Amino acid sequence: MSTLKDVAERAGVTVTTVSRMLNNRGYVSEKTKNKIRQAMKELNYRPNEFARALSLQRSNFIGLIVPSARNMFFSKVIDSVERQVSKHGYKLLLCTSNLEPKKEFEYFDMLSANKVAGVIIASHTQDIDKKININAPVISIDRIISPQIPAICSDNYQGGVLAAEHLISKGCKKLAHISGSIHLNMDANKRYYGFKDVCEKKGVPHILIDATEEQFLSMNYDSIVNMLLDNYPDVDGIFTSNDIIAAQVIATCSRRGIKIPDQIKVVGYDDIDLCTIFNPSITTIRQAISEISLYAVESIISKAEKDKPIPSCIIFPVELIERETT
Repeated sequence: MSTLKDVAERAGVTVTTVSRMLNNRGYVSEKTKNKIRQAMKELNYRPNEFARALSLQRSNFIGLIVPSARNMFFSKVIDSVERQVSKHGYKLLLCTSNLEPKKEFEYFDMLSANKVAGVIIASHTQDIDKKININAPVISIDRIISPQIPAICSDNYQGGVLAAEHLISKGCKKLAHISGSIHLNMDANKRYYGFKDVCEKKGVPHILIDATEEQFLSMNYDSIVNMLLDNYPDVDGIFTSNDIIAAQVIATCSRRGIKIPDQIKVVGYDDIDLCTIFNPSITTIRQAISEISLYAVESIISKAEKDKPIPSCIIFPVELIERETT
């Protein structure tokens, strides 16, 4: 494996000159830079990014912490963030926590040790702000951690309003909401509050069913969907807090001979790819995941490179996408 010294000898310059160019410290002529680049190419030399980070006290890595890479919503977040990170000349360090606080704290220690430019956190772990110790900007997606950590959220309350209004406009007389996080202190809880306020305003009976963290990680909601259908057979409209739950509602109804949308209408949340390939296709509330990811990445880079402050909370609009389940 080639070393910095090998590159210097091949280019006919000193090791200090090569180091100055790689770390962008001090003047190196364009002619010399080209000689160094050619030597690196001939020797197939790759700079040690982490060693450079320790030297510069900042790297071109951005950390992303998600609770799961299996969940299709977070897969979409990972894909969108990685595209934006790469587009801006940075690299992504992906951390999956499985909702384990100890693992998230360890990830923050690792990201801090490697001098990342910043961290985007999209996990559900509670009270993590009390143990975050990193000298880099941190920004959260779809949750408000603390006043000190900027947050980017979709308009969750309006999403709940749109879902309830749509189901009622389609003739539903009794509604249910299946939540994935009402027991947690999450901004996503506003989806239920918006839904609830519309139901109460219009005098429509409604119920709340709350999923567990274990169901979130396993993506298996069959038990609560069956419980809902068994205990509340008169429910004719269901709003779910994500599209995966909506898909399981549809699958469970199909097994039980319940026709969608004739007997029960369903609205999901997120607008992941599953919505268009599922049969019937899923009416849902679309989050602007690509735009949120772009804003998160650009905010981290602007803060890291220009010390530009990040607003404490930015809300992105949502949109109802009507398909076959309503």
